[in-house]
Amino acid sequence: MPTSAEGPLGGLIRARRVLTLSPGVSGDAIRWEGGRVCEVGRAEDLARRLRPGTPVYDLPDTWVTPGFVDAHTHLATWALYRRRVGLAGARTRSEALRRIAAARPVQGWVLGQGWDANRWEEPPDRRALDAVHSAPVFLESLDLHAAWLNSAALAAAGITRDTPDPFGGRIVRDAAGEPTGIVQERAVELARAAVPPPPPDLLREALAEAQVEAHRLGVTGVHDIEGDEVLDALRRLEAEGALRLRVLFYPPVASLPELIRRRVKSGAGSEWLAVGGIKLFLDGSLGTRTAWMLEPYEGSRDRGLPVSAAEQAQAAMVEAAEAGLATAVHAIGDAAVRRALDLLARVPRAGLPHRIEHFQCVHPADLGRAARLGVVVSMQPAHLLTDIPLVERHWGARGAGAYAFRSVLDRGTALLFGSDVPVAPLDPREGVYAALERRAGDGGPPGGWRPEEKLGFDEALAAYTVGPARAAGLGARRGTLAPGRDADLVAWEVDEDAMREPGEAFRRARVRLTVVGGRVVLRS
Repeated sequence: MPTSAEGPLGGLIRARRVLTLSPGVSGDAIRWEGGRVCEVGRAEDLARRLRPGTPVYDLPDTWVTPGFVDAHTHLATWALYRRRVGLAGARTRSEALRRIAAARPVQGWVLGQGWDANRWEEPPDRRALDAVHSAPVFLESLDLHAAWLNSAALAAAGITRDTPDPFGGRIVRDAAGEPTGIVQERAVELARAAVPPPPPDLLREALAEAQVEAHRLGVTGVHDIEGDEVLDALRRLEAEGALRLRVLFYPPVASLPELIRRRVKSGAGSEWLAVGGIKLFLDGSLGTRTAWMLEPYEGSRDRGLPVSAAEQAQAAMVEAAEAGLATAVHAIGDAAVRRALDLLARVPRAGLPHRIEHFQCVHPADLGRAARLGVVVSMQPAHLLTDIPLVERHWGARGAGAYAFRSVLDRGTALLFGSDVPVAPLDPREGVYAALERRAGDGGPPGGWRPEEKLGFDEALAAYTVGPARAAGLGARRGTLAPGRDADLVAWEVDEDAMREPGEAFRRARVRLTVVGGRVVLRS
């Protein structure tokens, strides 16, 4: 079983290879002291310069890489969902209802996440939930862009047939005009506001457990996008000396006035916890068909919907930048991506680069614009493992601009990879596999979906390491392994096929050692 450890800030790993991502630096061993890398080279040479008492880890079947940084997470959301009803993988509404029926209310509510009705024959509705629970039920979808409520939850949220759709949101209604129990985009916020917030102690405990799981998966840092209460919880963890993930935090645009009042700027913070900027949304998601498109979804007249007015979004971006805060913009559909680029073209630079999160479907005319603007693109490769059928069904030929990793990278765009956990697993092995193989969960299509967009292993690895470090303004300290760099690293046990088939082999890899700031935080 893996164990967490608190030990000295130095050590030596003897491995099969050290993948430094630093030109001219290579070897089969790495040594660090005081939280910084000292040497990479031949094991025999490094061992001769070892200080007495320095731990030595003989891991001959491993590759050592820089620590993986997940560049798009909802860490606390995931941490709390690990304690709630999990609906991911439920193939039918009946299967989901069985899981929901077995749950007990917490703080008076039944809470869950992960349902995906795209393949269900019976749609989710409030009456189905009413049959299994009289307590309020609030269930967020897999992509977090919709929620499924029962009648008690609708009542608690004050949602009735007379409640108007908020701008950028939709209350789904039946033929008689009654709410079905499904709310989308900004309408989810109406329901979420009625859900009791988790007690601070529970949030802190959940985050502490989540970072242990992150270490087990080789993740040493995250770029986290959540609310102020999560930032406060992370600050408490850091004050206790218990924060062992590097966190770059992006609060919502609603936090902008307070950030300006406190004169917080992008990059401000410590080596463990810093503010990256603000996050705002321009559209929804593919799964709920609320991603905003230039042309209608295949076989429909629906183009999705924008969730922020252009004038308000522009004003917020400019105000933030003038205060020294970068903006991370959620844009999935090609219309939203185009608007994000148009808006960012008129925004001053801030302390860190502006970002577009997802960049999921991009018109060919827009593929090179991010690089020209100096905008960072944050993508989630593991999503394509489940999205391939949805892209083909709803976007058709426009899918050529979906998950276009090679096209983005070849145009000189700074590329970051992440998971969007809990939408997809935190496990970066899935993301690397998706970027290299581009095959769905069932193994198809042969040769990969739109294989011209595949990346090489080093390119995918850099998107989890070099890219996030540079986006955080830490390119001189992290992202590669070389003398003087922070000792954030992972030893992965890989099989003999690793060189020949790195995508498949790395997907089977196992973390043997995770080091953050020079300290071994996990050994298995």
